[in-house]
Amino acid sequence: MSEAAGLNLEQGAANALTAAGVMRIYPGAAGNVAALRGLDLEVALGEVVAIVGASGSGKSTALRILAGLDRPSAGTVVSLDAALERAPERALVRYRAGVGVIDQQYWRSLSPYLTARDAIELPLRLRGWGARARAARATELLEQVGLGDRGGARPSQLSGGEQQRIAFAAALAPRPRLLLADEPTAELDERTAAELVALLQALVRREGATAIVVTHDLLVEGMADRIVYVRDGRAIAVRRGTNAEVEPIVDASGWRAPDLPPPAPRMAAVEPAAGTEPAVVVEHLSRTYGTGSGAIHAVRDLDATFATGGLHIVTGPSGSGKSTLLRLVAGLDRPTAGRVLTLGTDLAGLDREALARFRAMDVAFCPQAPRLVPFLSALENVELALAIRRAGDTVTQRRERAHEALAEVGMADLASEPPDTLSGGERVRVAIARAVAARPRLLILDEPTSALDRASATSLIAMLARLDRANVTMLVATHDRDLIAAASDRLDLRDARRG
Repeated sequence: MSEAAGLNLEQGAANALTAAGVMRIYPGAAGNVAALRGLDLEVALGEVVAIVGASGSGKSTALRILAGLDRPSAGTVVSLDAALERAPERALVRYRAGVGVIDQQYWRSLSPYLTARDAIELPLRLRGWGARARAARATELLEQVGLGDRGGARPSQLSGGEQQRIAFAAALAPRPRLLLADEPTAELDERTAAELVALLQALVRREGATAIVVTHDLLVEGMADRIVYVRDGRAIAVRRGTNAEVEPIVDASGWRAPDLPPPAPRMAAVEPAAGTEPAVVVEHLSRTYGTGSGAIHAVRDLDATFATGGLHIVTGPSGSGKSTLLRLVAGLDRPTAGRVLTLGTDLAGLDREALARFRAMDVAFCPQAPRLVPFLSALENVELALAIRRAGDTVTQRRERAHEALAEVGMADLASEPPDTLSGGERVRVAIARAVAARPRLLILDEPTSALDRASATSLIAMLARLDRANVTMLVATHDRDLIAAASDRLDLRDARRG
């Protein structure tokens, strides 16, 4: 087939995208894994479609195929008039120039060596934009995502939510005809998420783009023209607007999709901490990055105490210092001023090796963007963490603890799978299992439910409640309203300000 036949970008079609019978099968350690099992999807030009489904239902796989980053095992995909399943690689490169992608693992699109402004300008530079036009577009987008004063910051100087906003801006920069977003608001506070949803709406309406958004966020569902529900790699129902009835899908052969699962029950509240001794105390705590006029005050003169036991929540807008506070409590960063007492230990008195031993014995930390070792299975990732901590006397004991932790987070059936075959939510659950398996006295979690559907998030809270009964102290940073409602107590960093 010629390259011209493989890719035709004429604007005549009524649909921006048509997928029919799409299957994607990955080889797995325990046999082949079918991520998509006959997905059918049509999206009109200028339409905004939200794709909703449980973790592992094939949503992220579908986006990768629509982005031209993967090919289906079977079925057809025509996007912007390009037949993606058979287009030559050079044609796919040209196709991708008209597609903006916001990955669930947003940090992968941000070089640690580029400033926020450089990251936004990079896709424009690759497309041949002039310096003046690049600078103007970057300034416009930095203001629109609420980071007009942060253009000179590198990713290490930005919170997770701020990094996500820069990744969003970089994807929007070239004014793509098709925008594909995977959980774009997952780690943002409600106000910032609403602003980004409004920005997405403006792009689609003003510039004639088409958007497909994978989400668990009701804000995103509310702005969509149509919501497609996916289960086990197939579309099972559709809703045309937030107030419309859900319509089950019946395919050409007469197959009727199963009913939608019932809504997840409300998360049960965790009892207030019963301990009288504090698990964590911070006094006049400050952490500043940089110096002079460019200094960033991530945490400033903070006093807080968290009792032993219970589920303690830290909230606040993106960039208010939540992740920084957690890292200081875990001894993964040092304060500029003040002190941290964790489990009765003044961390200032410990050198690097002593801090590592302290964490190995008593503290488990699951960061906002957890990484797994890609060439190990889910089970082996958990086992490795236990071996490093020297938790468990024998290999058999460590394996039993790893299996138990994976079962706690609903990942027992996927224990033998490597991370690349897992969805974003499934990878997060493995990372949480890795932390829980250590049986720490202090469990620190940063945005643990951001990539999870409501059912998975509810199961996680039930697990945390069981940990509370085992006298584990939990310190969690989150924007999740349901998780906040389930907490024993809450520290709000809303008033934190940068100097």
